[in-house]
Amino acid sequence: MIFKLILLFASVSASLPWVEDNYAQALAAAKARHVPLFVEVWAPW
Repeated sequence: MIFKLILLFASVSASLPWVEDNYAQALAAAKARHVPLFVEVWAPW
């Protein structure tokens, strides 16, 4: 069971492209693939 989960997570992480500092490109890619857009934000304070 654990082996199957490891394989599942490995295949998912390999298929998630990250787009940095280009919201328009990320949004267009998500719309083209019909997938949700994940936005990570943080602040140094």
